[in-house]
Amino acid sequence: MNFNIVVGSARLSCPNDSHRLREYVAVQAKARATPQLIGVQYLRAIAALMVAYYHGLDQIPQYLPYLNRYLLGKAHLANGVDLFFVISGFIMLVSSRQTRPGEFLVRRIIRIVPLYWVLTAMLAGLLLWHPELFRASTMGAGYLAKSLLFIPYANPAQNGQLFPLLVPGWSLNFEMFFYAVFTLCLFAPLNRRVLLMGLIFSVLVALGVLTRDIPYAAEIRFFTDFRLFEFLFGMAIAQVYIAGRLRIPSSAAWVLIAVGFLALLAGLPMLQLPLGGLQQVLIENALPAAGVVLGTVAIERNGVLPKVAFLAYLGDASYSMYLSHVFSLGAARKLWSSAGLVRDSVPSAFAFVAFALTLVVIGSVLVYRFLEQPMLRALQRRIGRRAVPAVDRGPRPMDLAAQGGSQPGET
Repeated sequence: MNFNIVVGSARLSCPNDSHRLREYVAVQAKARATPQLIGVQYLRAIAALMVAYYHGLDQIPQYLPYLNRYLLGKAHLANGVDLFFVISGFIMLVSSRQTRPGEFLVRRIIRIVPLYWVLTAMLAGLLLWHPELFRASTMGAGYLAKSLLFIPYANPAQNGQLFPLLVPGWSLNFEMFFYAVFTLCLFAPLNRRVLLMGLIFSVLVALGVLTRDIPYAAEIRFFTDFRLFEFLFGMAIAQVYIAGRLRIPSSAAWVLIAVGFLALLAGLPMLQLPLGGLQQVLIENALPAAGVVLGTVAIERNGVLPKVAFLAYLGDASYSMYLSHVFSLGAARKLWSSAGLVRDSVPSAFAFVAFALTLVVIGSVLVYRFLEQPMLRALQRRIGRRAVPAVDRGPRPMDLAAQGGSQPGET
């Protein structure tokens, strides 16, 4: 005899095992009672917009001086990626507390790979068809293969930096490496995972320091970057959150957020610290990003986080935005130039930024609704038919590492 259980709109079948059935029902009740971390969604939306704006600044070169002078300049907008890394470490620990290593890895792959592959293939096709749409990209079979397989390579169109064809995908190379290491740590008890990851990352960073003067070790240095500690900071915040010890007054949490964003966007120019290497990453990137995440989670825990539905929805669509914004920016530049709207003036520069970011938001919502979500649902259904009902994956925060809204319980 089999039981058919309906949860939401999904019908699940589970074997005649009363113990497993009771466990499953209890898990679902716990998941429904646990609020989603909407603040994390806000941060994902903001981080994706920061990166999109960063890449939009130099779409029309004569606008760059005006934008650097009168709006946020390029120097630190890319630090939205640091927010993603800290958030990724936080969510991975919170959402995988009782997830099996193999299940975690499979779900990470179906969460990240399909959309990235589709958009990378689309970019490759456009580069062959209309290369003028993109300001800095070079097509090649080897480059395409390495991009799809998350293998860093020196991109000649990006001054030899280790960027794939779809440039924002460089952070996915980093993310996939984090997932692989994190999968190994899932064999350890929950309270040992942060310590274990800390030891592994410390060894990797030390290896990067030791090989920094070796001519052909760029790929090694990529996977031993100091930003590995950003994942670790996110996991440490999650450890405190899981233990129920995250008790920060709302006023102090708002200060953490404000100072964190100030450091991310301005690089703490008032200090003018002569830093380099690990110190610079910690002070200008990792610690500010961790402060923003810590403050946001604390405010939500205190029940005083404002509800902004549109920003939360953009958080759902942030993975689509992160990967697709290069297409929207190329279209914005082409349309703006074709319409003869390029003027060497501040109002023209501001108008273009508003137009470009509007296209980015519209494009990301379309990609999310009509490409990312359908693919994800189809893959989740396919895997769900092969598996027994899921066990506890913790509270139901939505995925963020790089990456788009999730179904309940899925990251």
